[in-house]
Amino acid sequence: MFDAVVIGGGPGGYVAAIRGAQLGGKIALIEAKRIGGTCLNVGCIPTKALVHSASTFLKAKDCAKFGVKAEKVTLDMDLVMAHKNNAVEQLVLGVERLVKGNNVEVFEGVAQILSRDQVEVTMSDGSKQILDTKNIVIATGSSPFNLPFMEGQTISSDEILELDYVPQRLAIIGGGVIGIEFGCIFSAFGSDVTIIEMLPSILPNIDKEISQRLSVILKKKGMSINTNTQVSEVRMEGNEKVIIGTGKGGAQKEFRADLVLSAVGRIPNFGGLDLDLLGVKYSKKGIEVDERMATNVPGIWAIGDVVGRTFLAHGASFEGIVAMENILGRPRVMDYSAVPACVFSIPECASVGLTEAEARDQGLDIAVSKFPFSANGKAISMGETDGIVKIVAEKTTGKILGMHILGAHADDLIHEGALAVRLGLTAQDIADTIHAHPTLSEAVMEAAHGVSGSPIHLLTGRVR
Repeated sequence: MFDAVVIGGGPGGYVAAIRGAQLGGKIALIEAKRIGGTCLNVGCIPTKALVHSASTFLKAKDCAKFGVKAEKVTLDMDLVMAHKNNAVEQLVLGVERLVKGNNVEVFEGVAQILSRDQVEVTMSDGSKQILDTKNIVIATGSSPFNLPFMEGQTISSDEILELDYVPQRLAIIGGGVIGIEFGCIFSAFGSDVTIIEMLPSILPNIDKEISQRLSVILKKKGMSINTNTQVSEVRMEGNEKVIIGTGKGGAQKEFRADLVLSAVGRIPNFGGLDLDLLGVKYSKKGIEVDERMATNVPGIWAIGDVVGRTFLAHGASFEGIVAMENILGRPRVMDYSAVPACVFSIPECASVGLTEAEARDQGLDIAVSKFPFSANGKAISMGETDGIVKIVAEKTTGKILGMHILGAHADDLIHEGALAVRLGLTAQDIADTIHAHPTLSEAVMEAAHGVSGSPIHLLTGRVR
């Protein structure tokens, strides 16, 4: 008898399994494909490997300004893909060792829940095995979403990861995180990239000012960004793809490309489980869970993309920890107030907490402070001056409500903001913390100074 059977070995599932084993539980983990799920195999890790290749290629072509001369810098897509595949393989094998090293029993096969205390696994050889368990954790993840009229005319984010050439013209339908990341990758590789987004701005879920600033930077880099454009048709015409869209006022737009990526989002993947038979409540948005990650059926839990809350690997991992701790007698609730979100664009952007618009919509009296990377010594020495740190805080107390960063290493810098939001720290707490010089993190400190007065290294005309 297992204490818990986890269905799905992605960053939610395998982390839940390891945490359960650490707490002394007898845990089984079922995975139909490879441990690591979307994140390690066709998501976070392979895309970041490509982003690194793209960034390295750009820097190599521009290295003369740093006194380094390199002639005839070229891109070898075979080696780019080899780097990506090696990174994936190394991490997947590492996670497999972690899981097994924690004495989690792994079953490679397809799961079906027979009842709240029995799971059937169909192994790769067709044999079946029934696992008796006290709890079941559903962590079956998500799948790329595609519109019916795009079928057969576009490729998915999974498929573009296996692309072994650089298309001359790449059109991307969707200006969210996936679309922007792949747009930056292939623009750096040499493609003429066109982004088509139906909403008024790219990256609609991040702070509006950050997305607007990034949009300007990407356009300067040569990317074509078309917002307020609803795609209605994708067809083949000769040797090229034709995308038909409708812009503001009903004006028809036509785009032509050699390859079209559908990046309109992801949807929960219920893994073929018969949720209706079990009585588990769900909708197209995902499985319904409470703050403990428990479903309405006692003993059945759900975490990660299948619940449709964050669609973030680190969110899934934390949900897995919360679920397993509740299962094994350590009551805990999930807190979404300080979940950082990162976009690995070039340059990067990251955010945590409330955006300026969200804070104003809630009627909060706020102070907004910004500090540009162009005034940061480390950013100047790196030649990475495109960027800004923006802090949203309560005006009276200085309590940090949100932090938003555009620029080099934004994904690393955002965690100072995450800690501040989670612990209820004030901007003065950050301003009074000595930051090493010269570092990019000083931009965070300077923005914090600006909440109640003025940054030290920026003339603003404001004094305390």
